[in-house]
Amino acid sequence: MMLAWSFAARLIDEVARLLRCMGKHRYLVETDHRIHFTVDRALRDLPAFKTHAEAFDKLLAQAPDLDPRSRDPRLHRSATVEDVIGALTAFWAPGDEAIGRREGLVGIFQELDLPIAEHDPFQSDAESPPFPELILLDWVLLPIDQLDPERHAGVLSALEGSTDEVHPSEPIFQEGPAFSIVELCDGAPMGILDDDLFIWSDGPYEYADYVFRGVSKAAKLPEPPEGLRDLDAE
Repeated sequence: MMLAWSFAARLIDEVARLLRCMGKHRYLVETDHRIHFTVDRALRDLPAFKTHAEAFDKLLAQAPDLDPRSRDPRLHRSATVEDVIGALTAFWAPGDEAIGRREGLVGIFQELDLPIAEHDPFQSDAESPPFPELILLDWVLLPIDQLDPERHAGVLSALEGSTDEVHPSEPIFQEGPAFSIVELCDGAPMGILDDDLFIWSDGPYEYADYVFRGVSKAAKLPEPPEGLRDLDAE
């Protein structure tokens, strides 16, 4: 079961620092970020996204079986963390340009008859994410049995005395929040999130908590992250 930690990242710059640090700590094995084609289309006024929008248009012309309203994995492309930060900034920044991009995204959804979710920003059901998800953030961390006693001494120390069920050979999976059209259009009024950003993790609680606290510190966030046990202590 995945548990959520809240991060004190409400400004665009804070979110950007958090995402960058999530992708470069010593426990990381793999990062997998993906962007839906509608994001590239809505941001095609920006060179970095125009190239991907044009590539998708070519793919669509060459693949008549590809339904833009489906869950086909080809509707998402692999993205770097800078792609993700660029997209969030483009939609969340204050000003007329960002408003135009958000309106453009809504127009694309209406043109394609894609469903527009109605939940409050970042309040969708974690067990049933909104469709379509427009930005996917996933990280994979080292299994416990691959941790080095010296290089990863911090987590190993944190795990001492843990009562959580442990599967030493299984990697640790972590996920960002669900980004639907709601989050991109309404998630950061005037460039500021209404609430802290959540990141989810499976595996032993102490493992994720240790890594998340290190990431938060590296990102220079104003407060450490809070997990379920922090809330229980209150």
